Amino acid sequence: MIRNHIKKVASVVLTASMILGMTGVAFAKNTKTVVQNVKINISYDLAPGMNSGNIDVDSDSPGVDDVKVSSITNTDFGKKPKVTIKVKPDEDYTFKGTPSGNITLNDATGKGATISKVSTTSGNMSITVTLPKTSAGESGALEVNDISWGDNDSPVVTWESANYAKQYEVKLYRNNSIKDNITTSGTSYDFRSKIREYGKGSYTVKIRAAASNGTKGNWTESDEFDVDEDILASLGGQTSSNGGNGTGPNGSSAGNTGAWLKDNVGWWYINADRTYTTNNWQQINGNWYYFDNRGYMMTGWLKSPYSGKWYWLSTEGGSNLGKMLTNQWVDNNRYYVDGSGVWTQSR
Repeated sequence: MIRNHIKKVASVVLTASMILGMTGVAFAKNTKTVVQNVKINISYDLAPGMNSGNIDVDSDSPGVDDVKVSSITNTDFGKKPKVTIKVKPDEDYTFKGTPSGNITLNDATGKGATISKVSTTSGNMSITVTLPKTSAGESGALEVNDISWGDNDSPVVTWESANYAKQYEVKLYRNNSIKDNITTSGTSYDFRSKIREYGKGSYTVKIRAAASNGTKGNWTESDEFDVDEDILASLGGQTSSNGGNGTGPNGSSAGNTGAWLKDNVGWWYINADRTYTTNNWQQINGNWYYFDNRGYMMTGWLKSPYSGKWYWLSTEGGSNLGKMLTNQWVDNNRYYVDGSGVWTQSR
């Protein structure tokens, strides 16, 4: 009986000891030290398209075990990249209770990165850092270089593409007076028609690049392109008061209604008010002609952008060149065009 009683007492004591031991373990787990300060050091190479490899982060704050960049977003030109940093505490520390005002950032680059958001759990901390705009420090961003006029007195201006440019603003000057403003996504522009219109003089252009977010670079100016009477004539421009370059493809010469002009590209027609037709039909002396986007008369088959129908613009020289033909077989007598000039049948 005594022996059994002793066994019962021993069992109770052992059970109590285990309970106390487990309570002690649980108590130990709940006595982790709160991290009081978190200071993140960050350095980065700021540039459009940057990634996490362009960023270094660390911390020497007591209780901080690991710091790493988790992600980076918003890296287009002219935007402020968002960097997500993950922080883990040492084994005996917790972020539960860390004062929010004690979470600081040291920007080693000195460009002004800031903390925009912090979220914590006992075992993790997530810090979102906003970097300066990616255009900052980009001395060559949106810079336009190597502007030049074409060889052999060509009126085509070309330039080198600028980093991050979506489009270019171009100004044309004649004798230091602005004559035209255009916007283009390309890196060249043909000013033939404008020089034809404005005549002899000293021409320059100024160009600047613009990014998709509206940021614009500085203006860059070209060298001068001096247009004399010979160059103007080669471009098909008017070089004398009576205008025109003789008889046009329809057999007409300059008159009160306009004049046919020809250069090394082709025929075009200048109206009496010095305008000319582009991307459209024009009736001249009773005949219909179609002029392309640069104002040159077209020949051969044309699918009208307006009606979607096919027309034949004569390829024969002399008085028929470029004329829309009607009521006849055309193109080596293989196709028939009706009274409106529309192709209706084939052989």
